[in-house]
Amino acid sequence: MNPNRNVEIVGRRLELTESIRGKVSEMVGKLCEHDSDISRIRVELELERHSKTHQDEFIAKGHLDDHRNHFDVSARGNDLYKAISELGDKLDRLIRNKSRRRVTQRRNASPIELDVELPKTGTDGI
Repeated sequence: MNPNRNVEIVGRRLELTESIRGKVSEMVGKLCEHDSDISRIRVELELERHSKTHQDEFIAKGHLDDHRNHFDVSARGNDLYKAISELGDKLDRLIRNKSRRRVTQRRNASPIELDVELPKTGTDGI
């Protein structure tokens, strides 16, 4: 991973173990392979306990910055690792769509009409 990237992993109401950190680092590594412009990634992992149903729900939130865009994505699930994988898939899809749009815009560039007459740049009279 590039040392210039700022990667931050935050756990709320849960302990961040080495395996959780490893899973998030693997996800971040895959994202950075697809887009080298990523400057900051913040991953928030949260445990939400429902008192009525007595079921735990994990929420994984991702905040990704590059030079032009900022993305916020979240994923929910009963399994933390599944929520992290889903978050990685969503962020990867956003990055690929952004890259595809940028290439399409370059291909479909249209000429610009100017209302001003431009000076000639030849060396006729010299």
